[in-house]
Amino acid sequence: MTENPGKPIYVRANVQGSMLGDEIVFFDERAGKYFATGSVGADIWNLLVDPMDIDGICAALMEAYEVDHETCYGQVIHFLKKMEEANLIVLRSTV
Repeated sequence: MTENPGKPIYVRANVQGSMLGDEIVFFDERAGKYFATGSVGADIWNLLVDPMDIDGICAALMEAYEVDHETCYGQVIHFLKKMEEANLIVLRSTV
């Protein structure tokens, strides 16, 4: 994943997410795999309902949680890299 803060992040069309308590469970229809994340990951996922860039995600999370920009940015990049490796998201202009 490139750390291009202005590039929108899209959820792949074949991925479905469902809330389970304060977590979210994803199902990738194409791969036939399930994935799960905690509450902050669920917040990030919910922010991606409409494509958003990394700075937008961090701004929303910093409003919701007591976290500085550097820590938030690093953790968001880490989470998004894992999501991208699992083929759940994509960084480009279309999905």
